[in-house]
Amino acid sequence: MNERKKYGWTAKGIVGMVFLPMGLMFLTMGVLFWYLKVGDEPEMPKIFLYTFGGMGAVFLAVGLGLLLADIHRRTLLRRAYEGGYCVMAKIAGIGAQQNVKVNGSMPYVVECHYQDPATGVTHVYYSRYLYISVAGLLKSDQVPVYIDRMNEKIGFVDIDAVLPEIRIHT
Repeated sequence: MNERKKYGWTAKGIVGMVFLPMGLMFLTMGVLFWYLKVGDEPEMPKIFLYTFGGMGAVFLAVGLGLLLADIHRRTLLRRAYEGGYCVMAKIAGIGAQQNVKVNGSMPYVVECHYQDPATGVTHVYYSRYLYISVAGLLKSDQVPVYIDRMNEKIGFVDIDAVLPEIRIHT
């Protein structure tokens, strides 16, 4: 289990990575303009503070919230993997994420199903984003899924276990 796993970033985390520095920059500019008394009229520094600072605070809060949510998701996946409770789930399909575009193309996710023999409930888990179609590359029709024993909604699909080493040449 010393192998380094890829937990992947979601669209929320990427947006958070963009909004957080943008918010910091605008907030800093607003405070700096207010502190240096920038402007021709006496109320101008406050206007700069309210517009740049307010907009910066909103971007900072949204970016920080989205980034922390994705970091929390990754932490939960790591905890599930390191917990070691593994089940074999049947690969149900491979689909493109319609709401995400990276370099003009949509990433793929592998959908897998696991039916709990104790309860009879079927759980559906999705892999991290894959940036090539892996339909013909899968070595098995089942994939290991590491489930968090404290929360069965958290499951890390170890898609790399059923894929060969992939090298992309451009």
